[in-house]
Amino acid sequence: MKKSLNFLVSLLLKKNKIPFDKDELNFQIESHPSYPSLHAITGVLDHFNIENVAAEVPATEEILEQLPEVFLAQVKSPENGEELVVVERTADLVTVINIEGKKKTQSSKDFLEVFTGIIVAVEKTDAIQTVSKSNNKPLKYAAYAFLFGFLGLLIFRNYSNVLGVFHLLLSGIGFIISVAILKQEFGLQSSIGEAFCSGTDDKKDCDAVLTSKGAEIIKGFKLSDFSIVYFGVMVLFTLAQIGNPNLALLITYASIPVTIYSVYYQYAVLKKWCLLCLSIVGVLWLQAGIAFFMTPQFSLDLNSTLLFGIISLALLVSWTQLRPILNEVIELRKEKVKSTKFKRNFGLFQSLLNKSASLNTTIKDSQEIVFGNTDANLELVVITNPFCGHCKPVHKHIEEILQKYPDAVKVRIRFNVNTNDVESDLVKITSSLIQIYHERGKETCLVAMQEIYEGGNVKIWLKNWGTQKAVFVEELEREKDWCQENAINFTPEILVNGKSFPKEYDRSDLVFFIEELEEQSAVTN
Repeated sequence: MKKSLNFLVSLLLKKNKIPFDKDELNFQIESHPSYPSLHAITGVLDHFNIENVAAEVPATEEILEQLPEVFLAQVKSPENGEELVVVERTADLVTVINIEGKKKTQSSKDFLEVFTGIIVAVEKTDAIQTVSKSNNKPLKYAAYAFLFGFLGLLIFRNYSNVLGVFHLLLSGIGFIISVAILKQEFGLQSSIGEAFCSGTDDKKDCDAVLTSKGAEIIKGFKLSDFSIVYFGVMVLFTLAQIGNPNLALLITYASIPVTIYSVYYQYAVLKKWCLLCLSIVGVLWLQAGIAFFMTPQFSLDLNSTLLFGIISLALLVSWTQLRPILNEVIELRKEKVKSTKFKRNFGLFQSLLNKSASLNTTIKDSQEIVFGNTDANLELVVITNPFCGHCKPVHKHIEEILQKYPDAVKVRIRFNVNTNDVESDLVKITSSLIQIYHERGKETCLVAMQEIYEGGNVKIWLKNWGTQKAVFVEELEREKDWCQENAINFTPEILVNGKSFPKEYDRSDLVFFIEELEEQSAVTN
């Protein structure tokens, strides 16, 4: 897989021991509207709350000694012009790793001759935001342990021949490598692919081999398809034939012509090597050696042959159905990156934002809740209701914005609630929130809002936070009247400097535009 800017950023974070979600990092970088610029890197690091600095420094020995041990730097390259690299600095030497994964160790003097002075440095902090798809690692490890334990017990209880067990284990290894080859074809990162396909040797190019014409055996069926189906069949068939593995061993011979073709094509035609493919060749040759020692005479059993045919046909049909689905999923992921990059274009967002009429958000004698920096040029007005189900995710988005940009934004919380019944739970809760804000401060108010917006029990909330009497009903009426005057009848609603947040966007997209909106607000104000 061709390396990209993602590789450098991932390497930078790894070497600085900063945790991150690789898939989410890749997605955020590639979907950034200024990708592959330096701004895309700093923007994504900010998105994950990773402390970072991008600067231009003098290219001198003294400054180099003051820089972190690992950082991103821009250097001049005869082949690529100016390019970004990961720099590992020691006392006397500098190791540079470029976007292709090529590593070069040189003296600090030689490095300074090509160093342009532009750097990006990161620092580990407690506020780093990592995105995890699910917290199921213990369950996953338990499933692996059970699977391997079961297979081990099954194999060693029935196989008296060590070579037969080794043959089955090689089939399992071949299947794992086949999955890695498939990921490489799809452009997905894998630890096996990184280990086998990265490096500085010009003759080593997994992508060139896997995407070549010679990789396709017949139209629509590549060597990678053959590999994953073959090893899948061998694993299932060998397990089904515990105690009588002769046919499985003999079938191994049929794969030898394919391995010879693969090696010849890489050596004589492409003149490049795919170490993943050669690993498959090695596995098959080892299995052929085992077959030679275990089954010197050919024997054919009708039942075993039928079973092999059934398993082979079932896996072949299954894979021919599954492969197009996988192709479609990968294409959809690519389209998602493109569409997100399009949506995150600030010019597009701004044009849609400016289409809406500008409202006067000021309320005379207002006592409403205001979070963030009250002197900020960028103002967000959130019209909300604690009993509104759609307001919960909006509250989460606002919390994220306040956490990332506490000094850049002013957030007004404006309740749109019916105040006819002052003894209603809704009036009591909203009135209490305003009272908590004025008497106990912003942070306490934010905690109280989190509890009720996250679906907390109303009675318990009122017992813990509520007052005996709704004392801010007049404020609630002012806020409700403002909503009616401006024809805002539904919640949630977000106003950005008085303009309605574009309905073409998800409200979660707002966080991506805070920096540009703040800069624009500073200019206009």
